[in-house]
Amino acid sequence: MRIEWLDSLKGFAIFLVVVGHVVLGYLRAGIFPEYQWSLQLTHDLIYSFHMPLFFLISGFLYKLTWSKKNTGIVINIVNKFLNLIPMYLLFSVVFWISKYYASLYGKIQMSDFFTFSDLMHIYIAPLSYLWFLYVLIWLFVFVPLFESLFKSLVIFITFLLLYLFLPPVEGIFKVVNSIIYGGVYFTLGSVIYTYYESIKNIISKNLLIVGLISILMASISFPYTTVHTAFKFVCALGASSFLAILFFKLKDRKLITFWNICGRYSLGIYILHLYFSSPLRTIFKNLSIDNIIVVILLSCIISTIIPIFIVMFFDRFKITSWIFGNSKLMKIKA
Repeated sequence: MRIEWLDSLKGFAIFLVVVGHVVLGYLRAGIFPEYQWSLQLTHDLIYSFHMPLFFLISGFLYKLTWSKKNTGIVINIVNKFLNLIPMYLLFSVVFWISKYYASLYGKIQMSDFFTFSDLMHIYIAPLSYLWFLYVLIWLFVFVPLFESLFKSLVIFITFLLLYLFLPPVEGIFKVVNSIIYGGVYFTLGSVIYTYYESIKNIISKNLLIVGLISILMASISFPYTTVHTAFKFVCALGASSFLAILFFKLKDRKLITFWNICGRYSLGIYILHLYFSSPLRTIFKNLSIDNIIVVILLSCIISTIIPIFIVMFFDRFKITSWIFGNSKLMKIKA
């Protein structure tokens, strides 16, 4: 059973990911120098909470779905691993090839150039934006194992302390920083599900007040997110809580139908959107379309909608539906 308002929230979160990457692309390309300050502010606002929100939702849904399964924890972990690993390997190769030819021939620049050595090290150093998928794989391994030994609240506090006080890991194992970062919010999502009824009873009668406090927390801490990770955490938590309350309150409104669709296809949008947003930037530049609102809006809409249709097409066939996680290429039964 799907939670419709949560799908809508996830859809809005993935759209923010697309917007963030579109804005980042224009910042790096320096195409609109007169709007650099506005682009940077938009980028910083979105990046202050959009990935934490995604991990929060992922952690909540992990706990929700796994709590209803009768299979053992090891089988659940193995099946999730078998579900995500082929997808990660496939799109790492596809992304590397597309980056290689884009950098080799021309004019479509998606991000920095990758060498063959980079492709050979994806087991420890994910390529660019695929870090999210990489981190999810390991969280679906570590967190259930930890939760079989300790309470979810203890695991969240441990991740939070590591995030706040552990010096950044350098060198080949720097991906550990991303795992800890994602783990904070993933385990928090698990905690929220564990105590969902108690939390709902406490805040349900005071949603407006909680929402105002949440956005106030985010607003006050945002200017200091570069000072310490504690401010980043407070900002991300405040903004995520505000959006969750907002979408819960609007759950019966038809205007969030689009976000609901985006939520259902969020993983496909995440994997595919860069293949459209980056070439579109080059196309708009060559066409001399210089209205920043038009190009960003079109880039975001096209880079969100086309991946949905691509995923829908692949889902029509059992042999390809596993590619975007909507079926399992391999599955172990109890």
